[in-house]
Amino acid sequence: MRVVIDGIEVEAREGETILEAARRAGIKIPTLCHIPGLFREATCRICLVELKNGRLVPACAFPVSDGLEVRTATPRVLKTRRMVLELLLAAHRIKCWSCPRKGACLLLRLCKELGVEGIPVCAECPLPEEECMLAQGEVCLGPITVAGCDAACIREGRPCTGCRGPVTRRDVLEEAVANYRRHGVPLSKVLEALSTFCSSSRAYEEVRRLLGDRA
Repeated sequence: MRVVIDGIEVEAREGETILEAARRAGIKIPTLCHIPGLFREATCRICLVELKNGRLVPACAFPVSDGLEVRTATPRVLKTRRMVLELLLAAHRIKCWSCPRKGACLLLRLCKELGVEGIPVCAECPLPEEECMLAQGEVCLGPITVAGCDAACIREGRPCTGCRGPVTRRDVLEEAVANYRRHGVPLSKVLEALSTFCSSSRAYEEVRRLLGDRA
């Protein structure tokens, strides 16, 4: 049978999924939970693709059929994948420096490819388990760094020092500025603390420019 994936005609086999047909044709569809021969329950939803009728389906579980047309990277698909990654990050305890993978992590690679950065949560949560570091008068970098407010140092009762680098998403940074102002933390001190690890990075320059304009 023949299916069309991203405008490319692919000869598919009976019983194959969209993901299997795409991989045989050299078409990349990202996955996290799919392990060939072991696990194919479509739980992570990272492999969502869009059918011709507009329906989003998991490529790892949806079977091919003759004449099926699939698009793997439409704006809607990419937006949904980013949202899924953000939800995963919000619940993921990031301990990269002690992880046995030592940075060779598919989750982090997908975040980089899709432009997804750490999502600050504790400072904005209406039901925080612990008092926000900012509320304690600490110059904490959680709201503007990749690890977000779920960083290991914060969970251990210490302010985030920004060792994993700053986010560059404008919406996240603007919300962080509002948080710092709400808690009376000078932006000049935030930038000073951030420079400890990140002063030579391009991301730091972008953050410095944005925060500097609002200082």
